[in-house]
Amino acid sequence: MTFEDKPTTCSTNPVRATLTLGCIALTALLLSAGCHRSSSNNRAVPLTVPSMTGTTFSDPTRIDNPYFPLTPGTVNTYVAESNGETELIIVETLHSTRLVMGVTCVVVRDRVYQDGLLIEDTHDWYAQDDLGNVWYMGEEVDDYEYDDDGNVLAVTHGGAWEAGKDVAGVGAIAQPGHLMRGLPLPGAGYHQEFYAGQAEDTGLVVALNVPVTLADGTTYYCLETRDATRLDPGADEFKYYAPGIGPVLEEKVSSNGRLEWKGSFRPGAVGVPDFSRATFSNPTEIDNSFLPLEPGITTNFLVELADGSETIVVEVLDTQRAVLGIACVEVRDRVFEDGVLIEDTLDWYAQDDDGNVWYMGEDVDNFHYDEDGNLVSTDHAGAWESGLDVAGVGELAEPGHLMRSTLLPGASYHQEFYGGEAEDMAAIVSLTARVELDDGSVFENCLQTLEWNPADPGALDHKFYARGIGVVFEQPLGHAERVELKGIFRTGRMAVPDFSAATFTNPSQIDNTFFSFPVGTVYNYTSETEDGAETITIEVMTQTRTVMGIACRAVRDQVHLEGVLIEDTEDWYAQDDDGNVWYMGEEVDNFEYDENGNLVGMNNDGAWESGLDVAGVGSIAEPGYVMKVALRRGDSYHQEFYEGAAEDAAYIVALGVDVELADGTTYANCVQTLDWNPLDPHGLEYKYYAPGVGLVLEEVLGVGETVELASVL
Repeated sequence: MTFEDKPTTCSTNPVRATLTLGCIALTALLLSAGCHRSSSNNRAVPLTVPSMTGTTFSDPTRIDNPYFPLTPGTVNTYVAESNGETELIIVETLHSTRLVMGVTCVVVRDRVYQDGLLIEDTHDWYAQDDLGNVWYMGEEVDDYEYDDDGNVLAVTHGGAWEAGKDVAGVGAIAQPGHLMRGLPLPGAGYHQEFYAGQAEDTGLVVALNVPVTLADGTTYYCLETRDATRLDPGADEFKYYAPGIGPVLEEKVSSNGRLEWKGSFRPGAVGVPDFSRATFSNPTEIDNSFLPLEPGITTNFLVELADGSETIVVEVLDTQRAVLGIACVEVRDRVFEDGVLIEDTLDWYAQDDDGNVWYMGEDVDNFHYDEDGNLVSTDHAGAWESGLDVAGVGELAEPGHLMRSTLLPGASYHQEFYGGEAEDMAAIVSLTARVELDDGSVFENCLQTLEWNPADPGALDHKFYARGIGVVFEQPLGHAERVELKGIFRTGRMAVPDFSAATFTNPSQIDNTFFSFPVGTVYNYTSETEDGAETITIEVMTQTRTVMGIACRAVRDQVHLEGVLIEDTEDWYAQDDDGNVWYMGEEVDNFEYDENGNLVGMNNDGAWESGLDVAGVGSIAEPGYVMKVALRRGDSYHQEFYEGAAEDAAYIVALGVDVELADGTTYANCVQTLDWNPLDPHGLEYKYYAPGVGLVLEEVLGVGETVELASVL
């Protein structure tokens, strides 16, 4: 049970030794929570058990006490944290009832999850009398115990009780009590139930209108109570009830745990937006400010896992899909884990005339590999399409709102509804959230949502949407991993700089502030890779190479692995009259060796030249910017475009960045870029360019490898 103590069962399940609401250390740090603690009435007093004699229940299942409303179909979600442990608590007011002592009671299901495992499942029974008092009438309890592999070892029922009965056989009859008074007055105390030696919880009203600020910044003026039990004198708790919601915060008096309300949902048909009322004049023009979908835009995200990383590549395609007769934008979403594709989906979206973005369905390919990285199977779990029953579950999938045009804090809605298969929901938390990413990027006035899936109830996520961008950050509650936006790329021909507009008076003089190549200069770099130590030597040569009629500076780039030459390239650069440095092509020699270090082969993979099709792929290579002169955060551009062969792109992450290398060398006011190749979509690299020097540092995201400037000769 979430809202009252169960002192005799606190240690029955070793899996949940620290947290469950009511029985464990549930929330502390009141000052950090923004609460004002009353100094009076903070000790338990002898209390009597409320008597049902003379109490009338004209409509007992209508529970509308402002501090403890129970509306059938409503789900409240909570997160409890203590001593490094986290529990998710899902409290659902059911449509079913239970007859207890002749009174029809509302049934509330309370599930507690730890690390995704259901550890407690209770059904609690409540009734409201004609004076507005909410009576606690009993509960059924299932506690689950697991082995190290997550297999259920035992199910116990400690803490179960029912008013009017002796379910534990202790020789006493359980009596109901007040869970919430109809008229809560400071100083008033009451039993919440009384089952001698089994459950003897009490409540004491401490104060009204107590300000409580939760971690998401929302503030509520609450009823404050102090709950206690004679059976466990050290288990006192302060609880805070917000009008119209119910419990929003719990704290243990003697520990540092914390439990907070995160949001409420109305799952099922009541939460499904009415698609029949929507009109679609131009459904593929998706310009909702919090979820713009422009064809040709690719957004990259990184997830740092405990034992690796995931790269998520979300690409808005220029293709469409008709769903329920509506033309939808197609968005390809690929997930790579440690460089291996594990999921590839095509999602379909449409925007109605009011600006709501509808989620219409998705094709899904999931890939499964053995320990050696060999593909062993694929499946399509999670696929659905509005108007169809693609999984054969016996009902038709319905679309929902992925993003609403009218955003009201507290509102919840289904993003899609396909019973048992896809039932994702979102609740609006805030319209003024501030997000700061690891790279220092700051987004103000973000939309914050709480996302939950009734079909997978043990997981909660916060998502943050920035205007003009979309999702910038995701945080699974109770987990350390974060999903962060890393870059936004405009790709394809529309992102290729216009070479025809450039003029070149002295193209071989490369003196861009962040990418200068004085003739004769040698740059030495070092890197520790999983294959060993690499050294990279870049020499600015005296000779030039004419490409597309432009005299380009030739730069030799050699890579040695453990002293053995593995790559030898000659790159060609030209600087236009505005100061932009163009990448014009490269010759490449790659060397392959056997285990004994003997040369066994060579190839020229990666070679290209502007104006030519040197690899015979059927397209002509075009030059791009290796460094722009006008740098603006958020800009992206192709560094070259040789369709299907070389399509590197850069995104300007930040300006004015300070960099410190491993040897203590520092560089100020650097340009930070994110480099990405659509042909190798899982790889992301940060590069840092120092004024007057050029490239000083590379970082491979999710891998931990770096390339650092060692010397300039």
